[in-house]
Amino acid sequence: METEARNLNKGPSGDPEGTLRKAPPPKWQVADVIDVITETPETTTLRLALPEPTEFTSGQYYNIRIPVEGRPRPIQRAYSIASAPFPKFDVVEFGIKEMEGGLVSPVLAKQTKVGDKLEVRGPYGAFVWNEEKGGPLLLISAGSGVVPFMSMIRYARAKGLNTPMHLLFSSKSAEYVIYSQELNELEAELDWLTVTHTFTRDPEHPGSRYHRRIDKEMVAELMVESGAKLGYICGPPEMVELCEVVLVDLGMDPENVYSEKYD
Repeated sequence: METEARNLNKGPSGDPEGTLRKAPPPKWQVADVIDVITETPETTTLRLALPEPTEFTSGQYYNIRIPVEGRPRPIQRAYSIASAPFPKFDVVEFGIKEMEGGLVSPVLAKQTKVGDKLEVRGPYGAFVWNEEKGGPLLLISAGSGVVPFMSMIRYARAKGLNTPMHLLFSSKSAEYVIYSQELNELEAELDWLTVTHTFTRDPEHPGSRYHRRIDKEMVAELMVESGAKLGYICGPPEMVELCEVVLVDLGMDPENVYSEKYD
């Protein structure tokens, strides 16, 4: 999974004035795999204990690298953090979707086990949210694009916040909804969280409000319902670019539209 995070007006760094805190660049460290959780047929959560924890903000990612047979150097990929940065950040979770033909994701998703060690480096990224940014939020995700949004939702819950969040989540079918049970429980518990599913390959399932790919009409409808002032979009490039245009066309301030593309 390769990631590209940007704010529509601020470019790749998201910080043209250099106002974000300057910290030493992250270094590689060897983390212990302490839990492996099967989420869907193609997605796995890895929980890693970091020997040198670094404070992060919800939405950021780490690079993970592994040796690959036939390659002279380890291959690295970027994976969003699913866990909350509060109250502790010494253990981080990553949602790993197995990509067909991938060099790294099949190993992480299907072959990694408790007790293994992984080289990681981070955190990185300007695709972030905390209470200072405010809301209400419309979170738009497809597949593993939901991973950074889980960090945001878990963070808000842990902090006792009540910022309205509306998650639009596109999946193939109910079987492929990442964090399905947890999302159901969180939506029932938190009056500020609304989860709307759309299934692209299960046209009859009653648990999904929509049964098609994310489109202009869907985003427009939910933007009105949510009263969102900030939009966060994460998923395949085509979906991300469509939603960026739609949100701005509907009147959302371009500076409040954040996006991250997964290749």
